[in-house]
Amino acid sequence: MTKKGLFTLVCLSLFLLLEVESHAQKLAAHDTVAFSSNRNSVILPFHFIHNLIIIPVQINDSPPLNFILDTGVKNILITHLYYTDSLNLNNTTEIEIKGLGTGDTLKAFYSQGNSLKMKGIAGENQDVYVLKEDIFHLSSRMGMPVHGIIGYDIFKNFIVKINYSSKHLTLLRPDVKLKPPKRGEVYPLHLERDKAYIFAHVRQHNGDTIRVKLVVDTGASHSLSLYLPSNSQLALPPKVMEAYLGRGLSGDINGKIGRINSFSIGRHELQNLPASYPDEASIQAAMNISDRNGNLGSDILKRFTVIFDYPHSQMTLIPNKRYKEPFNYNLAGFEVGAPVIGMKFYEVAHVVDGSPAHAVGLMRGDQILSINGQSCFEMSLSDILGYLEKGPGKKLKLRLYRENEVKYVVLTLQNRI
Repeated sequence: MTKKGLFTLVCLSLFLLLEVESHAQKLAAHDTVAFSSNRNSVILPFHFIHNLIIIPVQINDSPPLNFILDTGVKNILITHLYYTDSLNLNNTTEIEIKGLGTGDTLKAFYSQGNSLKMKGIAGENQDVYVLKEDIFHLSSRMGMPVHGIIGYDIFKNFIVKINYSSKHLTLLRPDVKLKPPKRGEVYPLHLERDKAYIFAHVRQHNGDTIRVKLVVDTGASHSLSLYLPSNSQLALPPKVMEAYLGRGLSGDINGKIGRINSFSIGRHELQNLPASYPDEASIQAAMNISDRNGNLGSDILKRFTVIFDYPHSQMTLIPNKRYKEPFNYNLAGFEVGAPVIGMKFYEVAHVVDGSPAHAVGLMRGDQILSINGQSCFEMSLSDILGYLEKGPGKKLKLRLYRENEVKYVVLTLQNRI
């Protein structure tokens, strides 16, 4: 199996830090998204899988399509369409695009002058990119149809409140005046090249506290990514593991994962959290564009109700019930895929060398029938992934189906960093 087929929960969406490089990337000056009626707000429920927000969006006359909501992406990107999906894109030309990763450019279609619809809002003159090849396989990794990624078109036009606890997204008019939060804190949001940055502090294993500039990225499922070449004071923790961190538009993103002592922003301090350290070759595109030190992902953001206010260049964080939860990650050493969309059919997508899963002989392609006596036919993908993060020392009793045989294995979750 090539690395292109791998999937790592800790860093699903580094590839969403998308930097489109083409002659057609400039947005039209009059493109806009606004409420379709005279209202001040609209509330949208969302799916939350792999720490990622999924919302329904219509492009032109299409049925509702599922998009990952990502503050780190500028343009609407269609990653995969099914044979029943129809977009009727306007003014389409073929281009090449490039983003994070170590590979070559990709071919895509670029389309101007499209419409966008969501519950209560509508947009015109939207730029849309459509990949000719589904390189991300988001649907099988998310356990539901996922068609693409959307971000800046939503955030630039509204005040966006994300309630991770209730799984509701509230869009408010930019001129709505919000009451100061009782338990939250407001921070400056620095908008550069259509991306939002914040300044925070990380405390490393050696006690050094470093001020860092981070892209705020709801499309990254991990907690934190740090770019070592961006600051000579940044250093790897003493205990790290080699990791495949995700897939970029331009290829694989590899690196290391280790724990830092703390991450702090304002009065909020989160301790003992995993950070990923991508290889320099994988992040060269990002390094060439800005002086960022990394990105802030959803494993931190989900511990708050987050209010993004791009129009007024600020962000509010209000702690929720997850605030004090420990930072766990996949401790089993195997990844789960759902290759048959719409069915509760789960299989082992990858096994990490030297992991607990590798030690007990799990193999790619093993169908997972039950975990600790609970049938997988009764579980969602999120339920199954929850088992892999229970904490070090927890045992998983797996019933598997392999080559016409039912097999039983027991593995113990292990903290490798």
